[in-house]
Amino acid sequence: MFPKKAFGQRRRLAFLDIDTQIDFMLPDGKLYIDESHHIFGNLRRLLEYALMNQILILQTSDTHSEDDPEFQTYGFPPHCVAGTPGWRRIPETDLVPDRVISQTGEAPLPPLNDERVILIEKPSFSIASNENALRFLEALYPCHFIAFGVATEGCVRKSILSLRELGFEVSVVIDAVAAARMKAGEQALEEFASLGVRPLVTDEICTGGVITENCATSVINL
Repeated sequence: MFPKKAFGQRRRLAFLDIDTQIDFMLPDGKLYIDESHHIFGNLRRLLEYALMNQILILQTSDTHSEDDPEFQTYGFPPHCVAGTPGWRRIPETDLVPDRVISQTGEAPLPPLNDERVILIEKPSFSIASNENALRFLEALYPCHFIAFGVATEGCVRKSILSLRELGFEVSVVIDAVAAARMKAGEQALEEFASLGVRPLVTDEICTGGVITENCATSVINL
């Protein structure tokens, strides 16, 4: 867990778009998630809302090499290989990042200024699997993340668990996540609730029902 900061320090609010990439979300993708087509509209609405209200957006991208050992370890077909069509995001979430946090070397970590979209490449399930991203998250703390994307029981679960272990507050948009295995997805949502992760739906976010004014630095009304 990151060390607590000064009492009374306001938490930043950030939307976390997890792995909404072609290989997971389109029928010809290498690891297509059947249920993902149900969330396309909500993904678009959430990101449009964030951009309109100057809310920080973090987007993770599963990023592998052609011979990544993860493929054999978990029995996955090669997917999300950097630079391939399947590695790219679907049109609904394909934003131009202001900053890319790669997983190679120890990238410089300039302070967060006016950037609104940060792309984080990750080698495995969790956002924290990128050491440079871990350093970025520490600089961002405290922050309340609103998480969505795919797969509920995979990268969404691992990223949310990592963020909770680091001490972040997290909410999950339950109608903007999709599971590869329905039962496992339901179990992940139950696990989130047991960890204090608040379930939200797209409508209550995009109608302004749970977010205060000055969204770039505000917190959710809990």
